[in-house]
Amino acid sequence: MSLMDIPENDRAMREAYRVLKPGGFLQFSITHPCFNTVFTRAVTDADHHKIAAQVSNYFQNVDGDVAEFLFSAAPREVRAGMRPFRIPRFARTLSQWINLVLDTGFTIERVGEPYPSDDAVRTQPRLERARVVADFLQIRARKA
Repeated sequence: MSLMDIPENDRAMREAYRVLKPGGFLQFSITHPCFNTVFTRAVTDADHHKIAAQVSNYFQNVDGDVAEFLFSAAPREVRAGMRPFRIPRFARTLSQWINLVLDTGFTIERVGEPYPSDDAVRTQPRLERARVVADFLQIRARKA
């Protein structure tokens, strides 16, 4: 489940809690709040390898700004005929997300930040950029 494109993510969290049976869990993924801010820019070396991320305005909530993108892994000829995806963003800080989960009544069981393995980077070199900072945050929370 993805909650970062829902304007009322607190309401969605309460609904998830309401419909789950006791012992059930909710697992969701969001773009990492620490590294996907209002201003984010890749810092690259002379060979154009990503070596850092510059972020700013971390504490500025985003309430519906529309992000446009195409999947860079798609072949160029496919992307040429496509219109960008348009997705509204509703970004919060890390503490706001964690407190939302806890305030709803869930217990956080696991938190993950996907990191590509050496084998994955060897077969898909473009994944190397995901080794600099986490692109996503995954949370699994259980209803008591």
